[in-house]
Amino acid sequence: MNYYQIKIKNNQIMKANIIDRNKYNSKIAGAFFISATSTAIIAVILYSEFINRSNYFEGIIPAKQVITGVIFELFLACSNIGTAVMLYPYLKRFNESAGLGYVMFRTLEVIFILISAISVLTILTLAQNNISSNLEENNSILHIGKVFKSIHEWVNILGPNFMLGINTFIYSAIFFKTALVPRSLAIYGLISAILIFLVAILGIFGLFNQFSATSLILSFPIFSYEMILAGWLIKKGFNVS
Repeated sequence: MNYYQIKIKNNQIMKANIIDRNKYNSKIAGAFFISATSTAIIAVILYSEFINRSNYFEGIIPAKQVITGVIFELFLACSNIGTAVMLYPYLKRFNESAGLGYVMFRTLEVIFILISAISVLTILTLAQNNISSNLEENNSILHIGKVFKSIHEWVNILGPNFMLGINTFIYSAIFFKTALVPRSLAIYGLISAILIFLVAILGIFGLFNQFSATSLILSFPIFSYEMILAGWLIKKGFNVS
């Protein structure tokens, strides 16, 4: 075997290793996207009934259910970090600044998610440990709980809506320009990002509630996009050619 044959064989081995590594990374990224979408939905289902009560002291306090919801929200934060870690090496090949921007906005989204989890746990603690026979004291505690509920509502507008819209637009734009995934899928991602960003802006102006029918309709594309993208990454992987 001469020098050129050895070089060709080494190149073939190197390409095979790159393809295998790409498939592995794509599957991991897809799994993180599925985890992020599913844990976000489960968390809201588990604790939304409790934090939307008009009086946290009335009725049974579903402590285990609320705590489980918060744990799923922590899994959501970890999954979002996972998507950032897995996508950044691909994004920076096209534009390192844009790739870093995606990571930063994803990190800000995670910070807001963690504040949301802290707010829910604080409301639960107030409800569990501050029941008093003194009506005035209970009313004061109830007002404090409503303050944390407001914090929870605002961070959900600014994190999983506003920041999510920006970081989704960034990586979808790079996907479109590089064809790492089918451009039709990337276009759907861009549209989804604009819609969820619109939900955030309208929510900031108080034009509708975060869980209103209009909000849910406009938010649906971003959830479906992440699930479709996850399925594509797991099955096909990134088109690194």
